Amino acid sequence: MSEQKLDLILKELGNINGRLDGIDQRLDGIDHRFNGIDQRLDSHEGLITQLISVVKSTNEKVTVIQEELLELKEGQSRQDRILESLALHSLEQETIIRELKRIK
Repeated sequence: MSEQKLDLILKELGNINGRLDGIDQRLDGIDHRFNGIDQRLDSHEGLITQLISVVKSTNEKVTVIQEELLELKEGQSRQDRILESLALHSLEQETIIRELKRIK
């Protein structure tokens, strides 16, 4: 082989090496970005776990509040019936008192 051909081959190999170095640098950049994405995903997984815990706790509290609200409504209904009964009893007593006053 002639020296010119060898120089041409070496030049081409140098060009290929240069392109491979560029590709290697780009792959390093991509790898770095993937590492950043992995870190963010790990962080998000932790946040999601915390959010799930908060939502679960909130749902439990809402259930307790709903039960207490139902008890309050039942108690209010019972008190309404008692007040109605007392009002009727009071009217009956007032009627009796008026009748007794008229008789005197």
